[in-house]
Amino acid sequence: MLDRAPAAAQAGHWGTAMAQAGSQARAVTALVWLIGLAVFINCVDRGTLGIAAPRLKADLGLTATEYGMAASAFFWVYAPGQLVAGWLVGRSNAGWVLAAGLGLWGVATALTGLANGLLALVLLRLLLAVGEAVTFPALFKLIVDHVDAAPHGVANAATSVGLALGPAFGTLAGGLLLAALDWRWLFAIVGGVTLLWLLPWVATIRRLPTPADHGAAGGEGPTYLQILFTRAALSLSLAQVCWGFGLYFLVTWLPLWLVEVRHYSLADMAWIGALAFAAQAVAAMIGGQVNDLLLRRGLAPGPVRRGGAMLGTVMTAAGLAGIPLSDSQGALIAALLLAGFGIGIMHVCVNMMAQMFAGPSAVGKWTGVQNGFGNIAGIVNPLITGAIIDATGSYNAAFALAAGMPLVALFSLAVLVPRVVPIAWAQREGPSTVITSA
Repeated sequence: MLDRAPAAAQAGHWGTAMAQAGSQARAVTALVWLIGLAVFINCVDRGTLGIAAPRLKADLGLTATEYGMAASAFFWVYAPGQLVAGWLVGRSNAGWVLAAGLGLWGVATALTGLANGLLALVLLRLLLAVGEAVTFPALFKLIVDHVDAAPHGVANAATSVGLALGPAFGTLAGGLLLAALDWRWLFAIVGGVTLLWLLPWVATIRRLPTPADHGAAGGEGPTYLQILFTRAALSLSLAQVCWGFGLYFLVTWLPLWLVEVRHYSLADMAWIGALAFAAQAVAAMIGGQVNDLLLRRGLAPGPVRRGGAMLGTVMTAAGLAGIPLSDSQGALIAALLLAGFGIGIMHVCVNMMAQMFAGPSAVGKWTGVQNGFGNIAGIVNPLITGAIIDATGSYNAAFALAAGMPLVALFSLAVLVPRVVPIAWAQREGPSTVITSA
């Protein structure tokens, strides 16, 4: 009798611990789904300008160069903002940082429907960029802190699927809404729906353990200079900016090209334009699953992820080159699908390479560096493409440039990126103390 009370207490503690573990496991599962949804929303909101372009450009009296400036403005803040965001998520709760950012960008999207000229449009795109800049540094920090290493492929696939389905859904639903409503209503609806994501997110992050609870690396990790002085970060950043050039070309200019050059209706543009991004989502899901499968079968993760990224660049380049050369709707669809598959595979593999190199203590800042450089493509592509179109009266040279850039990424991945293994960071002693096991 005297032994039963301690035994009962022990059983009660064990039951409580099991219940807490189950709750946290469910929270991590919800986290992965909501991460994908956040990236989806991020891309819908960012890409709404491209969807609205066939009517917005004419309504506001913008030239191709001026429209390119408005599209580029987002990245003036978004690219350098990655560095600030990487530092911030290393010092704060990444879940709450993401919640604040999403709230800001949802409001900015809704207010874009009130823009009455180029200046207002640019200012609202800058505000949108401030909110969205925290997305990927926060998400990758959450993945490294809360998701076991084995299913990293699935977790990263969730971000890549969101990155693809956002433009796919945005192009389809946004194009159909644009055909039925004024472009100003399109922004108001998208911004309002965005804010609903905050409800399940807040409930989920309240149930997650803190990184210290499950052994995530503590401390502030390496400095930005330490990361910048690594060959791995610079070469991966070069690869990302080059393949990103093709992605941002499709997001920004494909709807206009389909309407102005191929003379599709807004409704048809919505369906055809969504195909490349739908293919990107499928490729991301397959790529994440295949990565995890190959690792379970004993293959080394570095070569698997490098090889997948290289395959993706080749497919992206071939698809982009084939779009303007297509002489039928079937050929056009095939080229769009090929480009989309390539972008999806490339994105999920490069993300996992970055997380391997960086490790838990550096992933937020590393993501800030890599995305900061990578989004230079978002700055220069709209400006260069708009200038090319106004100067030549054609999209052909712009397509050729967009198709050529992923081949530079291929060279970087094959030659410049070192062996993909975790970097051993020497804390706070300057760039010369970075040690790698490569």
